[in-house]
Amino acid sequence: MDVQPMKNVGRNGTIDLWRGLVLAIIFVNHIPGNIIEHATPRSFGFSDSAEAFIFISGLSLALVYYHRIPQGDIIGVVRRCLRRSFELYRMHLLLTAGAIALFSIGYELSDDIGLIEADGRNIVFGNTAKGVTGILLLGHQLGYFNILPLYIALMLWAPVALVLARIHVLLALAVSFGIYALARDGVLVLPTWPEPGTWFFNPFAWQLLFTIGIVTGVIFTQRPIPLTRTCQISAIVILTASLLVVMDVFGLAPGLRDAAFTQLDLPKYDLGLGRLVHFIALAYLVTQWRIGEKLERTIVGPDLKRLGRNGLVIFAAGSLLSALGQVIMTLTAVKSSASPHLIGMVFTLIGLMGLLALARYLEWNKFNADGPQNGRTRSLALSSASPGRLPS
Repeated sequence: MDVQPMKNVGRNGTIDLWRGLVLAIIFVNHIPGNIIEHATPRSFGFSDSAEAFIFISGLSLALVYYHRIPQGDIIGVVRRCLRRSFELYRMHLLLTAGAIALFSIGYELSDDIGLIEADGRNIVFGNTAKGVTGILLLGHQLGYFNILPLYIALMLWAPVALVLARIHVLLALAVSFGIYALARDGVLVLPTWPEPGTWFFNPFAWQLLFTIGIVTGVIFTQRPIPLTRTCQISAIVILTASLLVVMDVFGLAPGLRDAAFTQLDLPKYDLGLGRLVHFIALAYLVTQWRIGEKLERTIVGPDLKRLGRNGLVIFAAGSLLSALGQVIMTLTAVKSSASPHLIGMVFTLIGLMGLLALARYLEWNKFNADGPQNGRTRSLALSSASPGRLPS
């Protein structure tokens, strides 16, 4: 997002900030029905936090690993990507198990059948053997717990994209667009099991945005992205049109949003072109207007960067908290007269504060584990260390 071109690979605080902000937004959006979710980006445009999540992942990966390709360390890059994939797979299983436990307890307390049937949970509770096997094989993914499988698949694609970008960035984009076209045509999909269907996020489609992130990272290491009047005006037009559509022209055209999502190419599972174009326009303006640099100087800037620097742990904690939030909102609706939407908002705010506190604790713990002197050195080095520890 707004990052400066770099000749040397280094940790970029602005990328950490955007990653942290995206993680916070994902947490909010994963507690459906809470009032705060109406203030997140998906209420103001065609794309949402998922696009930012994947783009930043590709961008960060390029800044960390691309310089190793010209050095001939392709095997090392492959090894690191495989190790990261396994780490993400292990985390995915732990988070899924934690979510199942939370929804089980919620069902026992509320007798609300939706807690064990909604969002793909029915197969786990209805046929445990097949459900668990499907989860282990990544053939079955619970709703709101399906972005890590996508990221696992993208990490397997990453070395190929990096090598193609080393040959030429246009070659990487051409191959990526070809795979995307086959995915959109239904040729390249990953089936689900034991229930019929396909992955919620088709990695063969979403690799395009991931590859665009990688290519952007490669370009940033060499030169700045040019600011042109034509691109700037085009991006503003796209974002304005999207805003008017999703908000039904501020209520003056009821049904416009629903009609647009029916007629335009906006599906999420295979990255509709409308979503892709909207996000690229948004990323271009955010970069060129240096919004990230301005946010860094605000009171929330340091905390957002802490979230981003501890991405995987924050993502994991946020995922489990979001499942707990869904359970609490259900219990509120079933067991009390309080508004579940209001309770959801309160829980979301408390959860955000908890994530910020967790990020502060993680950095404090690292500081003390290294010792005061090494901790200070580590703190100073945060601006030049590898940004590859993504959930992302």
